[in-house]
Parts: sequence; C-alpha cells; structure tokens
Amino acid sequence: MVVFCRLLAVVLFALVGSPKTEAQDYSNLFRTFRADTLSWNDRRFLQAALAFEGHYNGLLDGDWGPRSQRAMQRFSRQEFGSATEDWHMALLAFGFFQLVDRDGWQIEYFDGLNMSMLFPNGAARTDPPTDNFVNFRHRNSSLSYSVGVHSRATTQRLHDYTEHSAAAGAEPYILRRQDYAISSVTQPGGAVLYTRSNFTNGAWRTIMLSANRRDTALLNAVAGSIAVGRTAPLQITENGTLETAILQTAAVLSAEEDAPQTSIATPAKPATPQVSSGTGFVVDAKGHVLTNAHVIEGCSTITFNGMPATRVAASEDDDLALLHVSDWSGDDFARFSPTPARLNSDVTVVGFPLAGILSGLNVTRGAVSSKLGFGGEIGGMQITAPVQTGNSGGPVLAADGEVVGVVVSKLDERAIAEATGDTPQNVNFAIRGELAKLFLFQNGIEPQLGTSDAPLPPTELADMATTFTGFIECRG
Repeated sequence: MVVFCRLLAVVLFALVGSPKTEAQDYSNLFRTFRADTLSWNDRRFLQAALAFEGHYNGLLDGDWGPRSQRAMQRFSRQEFGSATEDWHMALLAFGFFQLVDRDGWQIEYFDGLNMSMLFPNGAARTDPPTDNFVNFRHRNSSLSYSVGVHSRATTQRLHDYTEHSAAAGAEPYILRRQDYAISSVTQPGGAVLYTRSNFTNGAWRTIMLSANRRDTALLNAVAGSIAVGRTAPLQITENGTLETAILQTAAVLSAEEDAPQTSIATPAKPATPQVSSGTGFVVDAKGHVLTNAHVIEGCSTITFNGMPATRVAASEDDDLALLHVSDWSGDDFARFSPTPARLNSDVTVVGFPLAGILSGLNVTRGAVSSKLGFGGEIGGMQITAPVQTGNSGGPVLAADGEVVGVVVSKLDERAIAEATGDTPQNVNFAIRGELAKLFLFQNGIEPQLGTSDAPLPPTELADMATTFTGFIECRG
C-alpha cells in the first residue's frame, strides 16, 4: 500500500517525467466500471472524490453499495454523458489529486477528541477560540470547524441550538444513540450547520461544521469522514485497478503517438505561412505564455502583444507550445480550474480572431457540449462558443474565470456539408485543461490553481481576461 501523498508524487512523475511507451494496449480503460475489481482503499478514495464533486453523501467507509454506485453513475452522466468506464474513475481521481495537492486534504487524527476526519492541512487557518470550542477555517471556501470536549448538558445545548437554527420549512436531520448524536440543518440563507457528538474516553466530544450552500459538498465530505479513533489515511492500492487506470490514462493524454489529424477539424490559423497570428495567455509571473503549437509553426520571429517572445517548448502531438516573454512586467496571469469543466457548463472564449478584419480582444460565450474532442479524443472537449481563425491558443474560461481548456480548432463546416448535406453549427474544439496543465508540468511550470468557484459577472470576467490574454504574431 502507498500513502496518498507518495502516490501523488508517483503520478506526477509518470505524467511529466516518464518515457513514453509505444504500442501499449489501453482497451481496458474503456471497459464498463466494476467496483468489485477495486480494493477497499480504492473504493474509499473514490468515495472521497465523489463526495468532493457533490455526487456522494455518505460514509467514507470503502463499502461500495447502491449509494456509491449511483454517485459514480451520476458523475459519468454529468461529465461524459455515458455509462461509467474505467477512464472516468481515473479522471475523477486526478481531479481529486489536484485539490489535495492544493489544500493538503488528508484524514487527520485529533488527539484531544480521539476522533479522525478530513482536514485541509495546507489551507487551514486557526480562528480565535470561543468558550466551548477550538476553531478552524478552510481558506479556500466557507467551511469552518469547531471542536471541543463538553459535559452532557453542554452537548445537549449545542444540539438544541443546531435544531432551532433551521430555516422555516427545512426538516432537520436528527440521529440519537446512546453514545453519539448527530444534528444537521439548513439555516436561513441556505447555510448548513452539522453537529456531531460522540461519547468516548469518559466525555462528550463534539465537532461542528458549517458552510454556505455552495460548499455543501465539501461539508458533506468532511462529515462522512468523521470516525472515532485513528482511521487509515486516504490511499490507493499499489498496482491496483485504480492506480493502473490513472497511469494508463495519463499515458494516453500525453502520448507521443496520436491519431493522424484530419482536415475536417481545422486549426483556427491563417493559411498564409509568411505572416500569421493567434492567441496566447500568460501562465505565471515570469512571463511564460501558453498557446497552440500550430500557431508558432515555422516562425522565425514571434511577438506577444508586440513584445519579442522566444519558444521554450512545443508538442505537435498535444498541439501546445510554451513561450517566454522576457519583457513581461505584469502581475496578472491565468489560474487553472482544479477540476474538469462539466458538461453543459458555461464557458467564455477569449482571443484575437480574424486579425486585420476584426480589431482588439474578442469575447464569445457558449457551453461545453461534449467531454470528448474530435473523433472521441479524450484529451479534448467540444464547445459551442464561436471561434474563428486566430482564436487558436486562447483560453477557455469557466464562469469563475479559471482556465478549463485551450482553443485548438473548429469543425470544417464546408467539408461536413459536402459529406453529409448538413451544415454544423457552433461545433468547436478545445484541449482539456488537464492536458494543458500536464504540458506545463512537463516543461517546469507549475500551473497555478484558482481558489474560488464563485461565478464572476460576464463583464468582470472579460476585464480580468484582458490582463493575461495576448495577440501572437508569427513571421516565417
């Protein structure tokens, strides 16, 4: 067995540093998901990942029953529009890896309570203590913890307070046993308050959790992890089904041997090789810029917003390129979403299409219409936001302004119309944000993750995007 943090290092090494393997059989990634092929640790890990995604509300106990299976099916339907396959659980796990890496989520044992629960060791702050509690807060959400040891009378008052704080018409969840009690309510305004008390080692020990409505999934995940005594850390089985699926999916996403490109999906770049243009966006404070490889193909000189740019790395297989602008002096750069874009979620495309015809930054809006790219490619996704020649390399932004993809191509409407007699509308493609982050890792850049899921007003989102999105000009 390997502890989660060790596994994360193994996975990141596999993603960014391992040699590519050719001609491997990855057909098992597309087989129907079966929980009985997973170890107890694998099942428990997936329960935690599903809880963070808001699909699972139950104990993190590794017991894969109907509730866990329904949660996995909901995740696949929402994210991929299909029944669950093994590569779905791999991407679910990878999304959870990134949250753990950002915030340090792990099962923490609280000695004074003799209880264990999920705790964000890397993103927790200590609030001032109160009469009955020691208090903590998660920096990246509204989730707060209060823990303490109390008399039976005080414990009863805490649960009475919880019950009485319920919003009008909201039915409290009440559970009472000889040695533990749970009270959970939705308060006016939609906030959730959860109180759990266990009688252990001769005293009542209480954990109170609270969070705003948007962070209910996070609260439920922590509540489902609470247990008396020490419990096992989140970990997955070495060489088990889940680890194998993760590593194989990573290999597919970063494979050097991709299927040949077809002219039906065409990059949004001018055909004239001598002078062409595209879009890029800054990914760190040092002036590194991400764009498409085809945007800078054959270029002898490159500029970003008129400043000289040098090529750092490019991958024709992934169609991604990394530039460096030594004159960059701005403090703003793009943040990536810790989790994949969801099916039918709103997205905004920012770029510089049809240079010479249109002027200035152009913003279009749409939705994620498929979690797969052209021809079912798992490294891409389909979007309805309109794109034109010159949009290539621009960011695809979620409603909170975080990057979830990189524009790469649009469907060749004329070719499809000639082949089928039907003209497609708003069928465009982007490279998934997960693949873009892997590419940055491969080239020594740690992508910065966003810390808020709160949607931005569209005008504020556009204003923010202008600070890190730029016009790329290429001269052959």
